[in-house]
Amino acid sequence: MRILHVAKFYPPAFGGMETVVASMAEGVGALGHEVVVLAHAEDGDTQPHHPAPGVTVLRAPYRFALGTLAFSAAYLRLYREWRNWADVVHVHAPFPIADLLIALWPPKAPVIVTWHSDVVRQKLLKYAVAPLAHALCRRAAAIHCSAEFIRRDSRFLPRYRAKTTVIPFGRAVDAFTAATLDEEAKTLTRAARGGRFALAVGRLVYYKGFDVLIRAMTDLPELRLAIIGDGPLRADLEALIASLGLADRVMLLGGLPESDLAAHYAAADVFILPSTHRSETFALVQVEAMAAGLPVINTSLPTGVPDVSLDGITGLTVPPGEGAALTQALRILWHDPALRARFGAAGRVRALTVFSQSAAAEKFVKLYEAVQ
Repeated sequence: MRILHVAKFYPPAFGGMETVVASMAEGVGALGHEVVVLAHAEDGDTQPHHPAPGVTVLRAPYRFALGTLAFSAAYLRLYREWRNWADVVHVHAPFPIADLLIALWPPKAPVIVTWHSDVVRQKLLKYAVAPLAHALCRRAAAIHCSAEFIRRDSRFLPRYRAKTTVIPFGRAVDAFTAATLDEEAKTLTRAARGGRFALAVGRLVYYKGFDVLIRAMTDLPELRLAIIGDGPLRADLEALIASLGLADRVMLLGGLPESDLAAHYAAADVFILPSTHRSETFALVQVEAMAAGLPVINTSLPTGVPDVSLDGITGLTVPPGEGAALTQALRILWHDPALRARFGAAGRVRALTVFSQSAAAEKFVKLYEAVQ
């Protein structure tokens, strides 16, 4: 079977949606299918890439972007060239440019839509692009959500519920489990961070709640915190760290290669996902952390987030935006190695079974076959 993914970006571009697209493409490719991904070239490298068996990534240059929405004539040309090659076209939404392309040049193959999230904050954009998004969903043979809450609570999807299915995202986690066995790398990473540390990973954007986490650190003088990721709020977060006098304990490390990311998961004591808004629908970084045996602190958003790492089983769940609760959860786990070990062991099992890339890929192949 030949699958064409229509996406915004692909790794090494940093972000949750990028990781999800890669996991889907590479998981299905590993099952013997041909997968082509259309993406934008964030780093300017427009050569075709073959990141895994069966997977080709075609990246288009672009001149400008509004947030994560890039505008590229080359992307249009790639889509028109490849749209009828595929047996299934898999679109990652919300993505207004893809909605427009499919409306103007519909593919012959059935369309699958992964609905990652409603547009939450950009109200003007939400209303402006809604007609195109509805046209895409009407055309879709099936709509995929990563969690039941999206199918149930999305304000956009109710009229399409009959053709909506839930498949949890999967993740290839071998690199994260293997890194926990490299004692030398763990020692070097801890030394580079100044000793024991807590870890957070994600794009530096409003809904991640990193400002809440940084403020919580003021009441935890014994902790060091490393944040991996980059984004538009970096300067604001750097200023906040400086204003709170935390520059010696809170480190913004930027985006890191997967090998370095895995080393930090392996060396950390606790993982925190402090997300504050419904734009955070799943957070695959929780699966990465659990695969590395880390206890997870997440938030009780009305999304799929608390269904990934479970309160009292693989970590602790606190109300979003409540710094005092976040501080208390960090304090508990920081000072209780037995609890960290218990949560970490349960999390690893959950990551390797419930959220494995291969299990998710098999479900996607069945979905593709069902719409033929």
